[in-house]
Amino acid sequence: MTLAARLLLAFGLVAIFAAALVGLSLRDASRQIIESDFEDRIEAAALGVRRELAREARALEGLLGPLCAHDTFVDKAHLLLERARGDASALESDARISMRHFVPDQARALGLDDLVLVTDKGLILAASDVSLTGTKAPELAKLLRSPAGGAPRLRPDPKGGEASLEVHCARSGGGVEVGLVGARRVGKILERIGASHGVELRVEGPDRAKMAGDAVVRPIDVAEVPGLRVVAIAAREKLHGALAKLDRAMLFAGSVALVLGLAIAFVLARSLSRPLVELARETREVVAGAPRTVKGRGGRELSDLADAWNRTIAELAAIRRRLAATERIAAQREVARQIAHEIKNPLAPIRAAVETLRRLRAREDPAFDEYFEEATVTVLQEVHRIANIVTEFTRFARLPPPNPAPIDLVSVAKGVVTLHASAGEGVERTGTRRVDLSSEPIPQVMADRDQMVQVLTNLIQNGLDAASAVRPDPRVLVTIGPQPDNKVRIVVRDNGPGVPAEMVPRLFEAYATTKEKGTGLGLAIVQRIVFEHGGEITYREAKKGGAVFEVWLPVSGPPLLDKPPAVETTLRGPDKSA
Repeated sequence: MTLAARLLLAFGLVAIFAAALVGLSLRDASRQIIESDFEDRIEAAALGVRRELAREARALEGLLGPLCAHDTFVDKAHLLLERARGDASALESDARISMRHFVPDQARALGLDDLVLVTDKGLILAASDVSLTGTKAPELAKLLRSPAGGAPRLRPDPKGGEASLEVHCARSGGGVEVGLVGARRVGKILERIGASHGVELRVEGPDRAKMAGDAVVRPIDVAEVPGLRVVAIAAREKLHGALAKLDRAMLFAGSVALVLGLAIAFVLARSLSRPLVELARETREVVAGAPRTVKGRGGRELSDLADAWNRTIAELAAIRRRLAATERIAAQREVARQIAHEIKNPLAPIRAAVETLRRLRAREDPAFDEYFEEATVTVLQEVHRIANIVTEFTRFARLPPPNPAPIDLVSVAKGVVTLHASAGEGVERTGTRRVDLSSEPIPQVMADRDQMVQVLTNLIQNGLDAASAVRPDPRVLVTIGPQPDNKVRIVVRDNGPGVPAEMVPRLFEAYATTKEKGTGLGLAIVQRIVFEHGGEITYREAKKGGAVFEVWLPVSGPPLLDKPPAVETTLRGPDKSA
């Protein structure tokens, strides 16, 4: 995963996490606030209910007493009933009609929901509810016998309707008793108080469980009215609606925050990764080509990184130049040592031949002419040998540094293999000569084409020479394929005898050879070319016999190195003028 993708993913996760964390925290806090508001409203409603019912109770306590004590209408009704000796049926019709109109008017004037004029026998003479006139209510007769005044009583509706606060007064004398019973319904009081606090208030009944549903239910005891218990109900519908609205708002805000976060993350990721990608591209170009400075764009840290890279490259290039010069000086010393060693051998017979000629000439020996021919042939052969040695070492010393360019290594190998395979055609042999190539797809390689031809030519020719010396069917197989870490591998194996164990440690040294006429420079040249391309070369013995040489080359070519200094050594042959 690229840096830009990782930054985009990281910023996206941070945005999602932050939005979720803030949203859930706000939702939880809002829920607590709303539920706390419910609780506050219920408490306020409970307090209002107690205050209002207490006020109603105090207002009802002395509401009817003055009527029974001083009102002329009640006095007249009591007098008429006393004259009729308690027989309400004996009352005149005008008196009855007057009672029927008085009681509803008085109920409205006193703000009572129900008002009844009743005898001690329970006969209702008049009522605000006209349908009750003339009926009997034994419970009212019993109520008249109880002490009047005091706190109102809670009167349940016998038909299951609303409960009421009830008060009464009585007027007695002459063996006759008449009284007023008034009531105010609790439901209207509760409805008025509940509306002001946003809750529903009901008198507690057997259906309390059904009241709850999805709501907050709180019972309220009203001490001012014995037996009255009110239930406050706050529906959670508003809570759910408020939370749903909050969820939608948070979802929208979270989506906007996520989109903005991803957009900002995309811009930041590009602004952070683009300079790194550009820096990586420039460093790859430096690794694959000549060292040059890279520029760090996008921040001080990248500029510091580029500066550190440039200093490292400069130091590595300087080390490379010093190392190349040191290696070439060492190679020159080795060449000088090898030349001195190789030239020393042919000088001995030359010196012996010249000294013999001088002695024969000094004493005018007749054998001088006969020996002169033999001695001059020997001198010329050894001089020719010295000239060959000087030529080979001069070629090794003057090997130029690689000039890398993109090449198709498989195509180069095909040309070398075809050349060596065709070179054996038409030659009289008891067997056949065979050179094969096996390859896999590989990318183009930054390398010096001519030097790669020289490497393949030397390895193939060495294999053919070694195999031809011991068997009639010499074979060489060249294999090319990709390797990890952006490298390619070249394997050259033959069916010859392999390298003697004592020669393996000195295999790549100059002039180390087992051939009678070889100089031993072929593998030394191959190793030098491979090393200067940033690669490696190894030797191992094949399992079924034969030699196996493996070459690993980087696809990008010589790494971060400029051309090593061209230190040349001119090796001269014998001076013909001498």
